[in-house]
Amino acid sequence: MIIDVNLYQKIREMYTVHQMSQRAIARELKISRNTVRKYCKGDNVPWERKEYSREPDFLTPDVMDFIRQCIKEDETEGIKNSSIQPEGYTIV
Repeated sequence: MIIDVNLYQKIREMYTVHQMSQRAIARELKISRNTVRKYCKGDNVPWERKEYSREPDFLTPDVMDFIRQCIKEDETEGIKNSSIQPEGYTIV
């Protein structure tokens, strides 16, 4: 769910003016408590989003080498996609 300015103002009003708990606000607005907490602090505002510039770390050089080795072994043994066959996928 994207928090717009109106919802942000409502969260802040419920927290500061009406003295509602973060849990009660989350329940009433049907949003996560973590989201409510973030905006109740006042450190974050919905119109300022930080950019993510992180590279995926799951395809490390070691993982890529392992994948290449598996493919090469399958090719030399004449096996097509042997690693996906037990998962119920069919060979095309």
